Order: sequence, then C-alpha cells, then structure tokens
Amino acid sequence: MTPDPAAVPVFVISLARATARREQVAAEFARIGMAYRIWDGIDGAALRDELLSKTDAKAWQRNMGAPIADGHLGCYASHVELWREIASGPDPVVLICEDDVTFTDRFPQALAAGLSLAGRWDVLRFSCIRAKGRIPQARAMGFTLCAYWGPFTGNGCYLITREAAARLSARFYPIRRAHDHELNRFFAYDIRLMGLEPFTAPPRDSGESFITGNRMSGARKFPKWRRLPHYLQKLANYPRRLFWLVRKGLIWPRMTSPDEVES
Repeated sequence: MTPDPAAVPVFVISLARATARREQVAAEFARIGMAYRIWDGIDGAALRDELLSKTDAKAWQRNMGAPIADGHLGCYASHVELWREIASGPDPVVLICEDDVTFTDRFPQALAAGLSLAGRWDVLRFSCIRAKGRIPQARAMGFTLCAYWGPFTGNGCYLITREAAARLSARFYPIRRAHDHELNRFFAYDIRLMGLEPFTAPPRDSGESFITGNRMSGARKFPKWRRLPHYLQKLANYPRRLFWLVRKGLIWPRMTSPDEVES
C-alpha cells in the first residue's frame, strides 16, 4: 500500500541554538503548506568527548583527507539517533530534513511521486550535493527515480523506511567518514539508495554552517600528499557500487512507464 503523503511524519533535525535556521525552515514549510516536527539535533561541540569515543579518528582522516570537526560529529550522530527512534516507532516511512533545506514549488508533488514508488527504494533523496552516474529506474508524475554508480551525497531531505532505519542505525558506528559519504556506501548495508530527479529540496549554499563555518571559513583539508588514501578509497568505491547494482539488477536503465508504476 502506498503511504498517504499527508500521513508521513516529517522531522527536521536542528540544534536548539540554531534559532535563525529554525525561523527559515518554518517559513519554507509554511510556503508549501506542510506540517513538520523539530527533532533537536546532537550538539557535537557539547558532546565531543562522548562522540569521539564512537569515532575511528584514524579511519576518518584516511577516508576524508581532513580533520574531523565538531559539526561532523553532531551531524552524523543526529541522523543515526533519529534512525533509532524511527526503527522502534510505528511509522513505516518517515521524511527527514536538515534545517538548511529549501523547497521548490513542486516538492509536494515530488513527495507524492516518491511515495507512489514505495517498494523500489529504502532511502530516497530529494536533495543532493552531488549526484553522478545516474541510472534511471522508473518515472511517476513527471519525476524520475534514479540509482547512482558514482558519488551521491547530501542529506538535506530524504525518505527512509523503518526497516532501513533499523538496519543502518545498528551498524553505522563507529564514525569513519562524513554521514552522507557513509550512506553512499549502500553496498555495505545492502540498501537501495535512490534519488528523485529533478531534485526539489536543494540545501542553502551560503551563510552559516555548523560544520564548515560561515561561507566555508572552517573547512579544512590536509595537503594533497596526505589525501592520497582518501582518493584511493573514493576510486575503490566505484567498482563496489557497480558490483552491488549489477547483483541487484539495477545497473541498466530500465524505465517503467507511469501506467505501470500507478498500477
């Protein structure tokens, strides 16, 4: 049974101190006429020691080619702990947004289209930072469901099933890379990570970030020679994604007509 869009719970992850962001996200949801609930995010700066105890710092530096920031810790833990709640809750599907999300006017239609394709995905993103190597899978209501064999990152807005939330939350620690990068390793968790294009929930690309600071002022990377392991693991993930997609029969474009989807 396809979930009713109006019945799908919506959680927005936001730090209690992020008052400006909360005002912005309230305006976004009001504009598209959708209700939501704030889920208080985990403050990486306040809980740094506790979160570092759940982190493989050497693996992070190797995988990301950069030092870990408090914001990375908090962002990662916030998504995982919300997944734990979803896994033990009554809702089969939940929409999760970060508090820098914005919506195009077509987002309500995209949400309905994504839900009409339930059963074809475990995590469905409406937002991305990058999405390369698209493999179209189906169409509904003018939107295209896509798998990706290339990098596909960004957690600004996504649907997740209760089963996927349970599987992921049980295995996502220790922290070894940024949350959206770890989720892009869908082959390690045996989940169908998909995107719905065109993306209708782009994140804000300017202003204050609790991870990278104001206009990326806090973004840091190691020198290129120290980033070699980072580049190698990125390259290694291409064949891993491809092999998983081949094994699941998702590697070849196989568009389903809208009539087939709706049936």
